[in-house]
Amino acid sequence: MIPDTKSGLPAMTCVSALQKAIRRGTERDAMEFVCELMHTSKAFYTQSLLHDGLQSPRSYLPRRPRHIGCAARFPVVAASLAASRDRYSKSIGEARLMVGNAIRTMCRAPKSRAGCHFAAAIRLRAQFEGYAPEIPDWANDRHTLTGRKLGRGLDHFRKEGAKLIPPPTGDDPYEDEAYRLWAIKQQRK
Repeated sequence: MIPDTKSGLPAMTCVSALQKAIRRGTERDAMEFVCELMHTSKAFYTQSLLHDGLQSPRSYLPRRPRHIGCAARFPVVAASLAASRDRYSKSIGEARLMVGNAIRTMCRAPKSRAGCHFAAAIRLRAQFEGYAPEIPDWANDRHTLTGRKLGRGLDHFRKEGAKLIPPPTGDDPYEDEAYRLWAIKQQRK
């Protein structure tokens, strides 16, 4: 069980409040909850918040940027949090400054819940309604058993399997050469 903070607040509720403050762009609120968590105890900060960096299932604070929807700024946030973890033992003030940079970056960043909604809409439809996608004809190219049975080769792949929508905005100077060499490779098999 995760202990309460130094002020007697439920720690996970503070993490939730932090997340929602970042979503709303209220950086002062977010920083207040970070400080409450950071100053509760070194063990709480290093083991509960930043344990094993960004990969641990118990690293609540570093995971939040992925859940909040400011992934475009995540490298800056990740670097700030890693620096904060490294500085915590030497200077909690410096660690707080670095977390503050991450908080300000996330609060000021454009945000979107579209990724969360997209993933939920697709996965939950399959999970609760038994939906399974149908394989479109264009997926059966030279790389699939069905496509090979249909005699689909390099030309079909170039026209259908490799189609890009929207199309590239510039020319690809290597496309023709790549297809010429793939054709040679195919002949040598």
